[in-house]
Amino acid sequence: MSTDRVLVCNAHAVHGLVAVRSLGRRGLDVTAGSRFPVSPGALSRYAERRLTYPDPESRPEAFVRALERELEERDYDALLPINEVTVATVARHRDRIDPLVSVPFDCYDRLLVGLDKCRTTAALRAHDVPRPETLLPEEVDADAVADLGFPVVLKPARGSGRDGVAVCESLAEFETEHSRIRDEYGPTLVQEYVPNGGEAGAYALYHPAGERATRVVQQRIRTRPPEGGVSTYRETIADPEVDAVADDLLSGLDWHGVAMVEFRRDPRDGEPKVLELNPRLWGSLALSTYAGADFPYLLYQLAVGEEIDPDPGYTVGVRARSAFADLLHALERPDRLRAFAEVLTPGDAPERFDVLAREDPLPAAGQVGYWLTVYLREASSDGAVLESSPVPDATVRRLIER
Repeated sequence: MSTDRVLVCNAHAVHGLVAVRSLGRRGLDVTAGSRFPVSPGALSRYAERRLTYPDPESRPEAFVRALERELEERDYDALLPINEVTVATVARHRDRIDPLVSVPFDCYDRLLVGLDKCRTTAALRAHDVPRPETLLPEEVDADAVADLGFPVVLKPARGSGRDGVAVCESLAEFETEHSRIRDEYGPTLVQEYVPNGGEAGAYALYHPAGERATRVVQQRIRTRPPEGGVSTYRETIADPEVDAVADDLLSGLDWHGVAMVEFRRDPRDGEPKVLELNPRLWGSLALSTYAGADFPYLLYQLAVGEEIDPDPGYTVGVRARSAFADLLHALERPDRLRAFAEVLTPGDAPERFDVLAREDPLPAAGQVGYWLTVYLREASSDGAVLESSPVPDATVRRLIER
């Protein structure tokens, strides 16, 4: 009896490694794919094979051709793109991919509600979801921005993580940053700044019929940058309000597949407001699996048409951290001594790490190799000479988020 095969993209990313481990532990034959020759997922004991493919962001056609060759040469049952770029690229070329393998994501046009922040904003408005006031690119002018009140947040309509995101404290700063971001990233939204009264995410998977199969709600304990952003340490929580708002939104959109809905609780009125909707797996995926919601395996089941059990719930109070990013959080805090004490003191809740695992130690070495590869490439492309200076902030964001 043959073992089912799965090709996992983005094996250099933490959530790519989580998917490799999840599927490999289930006895599936996993190929760890990445644009980097060294990656955490490729060194996992749960990866049977590795594949290096062209950069899907700068060379999408070459990436798709490489996938086609791999899928034609080996009989795969499912393809699992992980980050925003691979999800979008695979979805745009479903006419070429679908005859070769099953992909557990919706069609590109429907995914755009999460991939394009203009469409996300339109959906939030249509469903009357609590959200920051937001100006679409065509609505932006000096008077409208001033009416939002400063500070304001600038976000490219297309992109992931904090790339291109800026907080502007004045009209003069807005005018400078808006021109820069628009020139570099394209159409740009302007959003009301919501003070950070706590950040949380609702993560879910929906059947094609629109029913929720499973979900997890997580809160961010520490982030990078410290004032709010990518989580470095987080915990599963019970938050019926966040859970209900996310489910109402996704059910109203007849969602199919996975989604992450990001919230910031507004201390001015106590209301959780939706900041982002993303149609992909998330960087804190390790915590979801530790809490009992095995999203990668559920996506595999969705891909191959297996019946998915009703929502089993998840364990509240589980914590997980990114060791490297958590140390960076401490370095960036003004109260460094206190921050390092927090980071280095074990918590009173069950804790796990995103990458470090006693039964699968080599991915930690793979992560170091990946970091060095990215650092050397960026230093080379910038014409920089490597010295004993800190890794550039833009590089660190890519290491953590992608």
